Amino acid sequence: MRIGYVGLGAMGGALARHLVPRHTVTVFDLNESALAEFTALGARSAKSCADLARDCDIVLLCLPRSSDVERVLFGPSGLAEGLAPGSIVVDQTSGVPDQTRAFARRLQQQGVGMMDAPVSGNQASAHGGTIAIIASGPRAAYDTALPVLKDISPNVMYCGEQAGNGQMMKTVNNLLNVTTRFATLELVALGRKMGLPLAQLTEALTSTAGRSHTSKVMLPAIAEGRETVKFYLALQVKDMNQAITLGTAQGVPMPIGIAARSLLQIGLSSLGPNAQLEEMIGVVERMAGTRFVEDGVKEGAK
Repeated sequence: MRIGYVGLGAMGGALARHLVPRHTVTVFDLNESALAEFTALGARSAKSCADLARDCDIVLLCLPRSSDVERVLFGPSGLAEGLAPGSIVVDQTSGVPDQTRAFARRLQQQGVGMMDAPVSGNQASAHGGTIAIIASGPRAAYDTALPVLKDISPNVMYCGEQAGNGQMMKTVNNLLNVTTRFATLELVALGRKMGLPLAQLTEALTSTAGRSHTSKVMLPAIAEGRETVKFYLALQVKDMNQAITLGTAQGVPMPIGIAARSLLQIGLSSLGPNAQLEEMIGVVERMAGTRFVEDGVKEGAK
């Protein structure tokens, strides 16, 4: 099957790598070094998105925002200029569901199917081929694209025939992840300020009803001085804004989500546009006037 992939950033590049050994893959990105890296792996580099689309049966996208997806699809030399009837577009962007549905309707007019398949997980799981893929869209398009998605990861969840459902589920998951992270970190900060070791706090939180991904994975990484997450803080703020916008549109009060978004915005405003989400650990420490681990000390967290 002829596959195209647009967007070879940190996440898109990790996902697309799994396809190159198994398919004829054409790639496009504004970053020349990313294109050169994939060409060395055996992929073809396209001159434009339209050029890529002409040679592909399925085109996957992984871009920062839905506005970027619209430009790649319908802008000058965009995918829509080269997509043939019967081809499929799979959007792996953490995008806005209503915008994705509008894109799908426009593409349907030229006989092109569109579905979304955002991912949930970190770069390690993306590179390892175990990341969760949350897909939705017309069943026929999903059935055709499923073997390609499973070449990226076997962990594929189908959320129904309406494009954008997967992005909505991803948004809900993001909101839960962030709010749980901050709730855990602020209570760990309280425990540390009261003199409890991080290893003891981690063991207690992981063994009780308060356990979460943050307590099981993030806290041990902090204790051992390892990287906990690799993701731009600005993109996390974008994801939270999308979640709160969805809640507002549906008339669902979101005070906890708004509080978490405010904390992220404080971090982004103070750390700058290139800050990593990881740096929010230091923000929480400074706000609480404590340290999770003293300088030069590694704790044996379980």
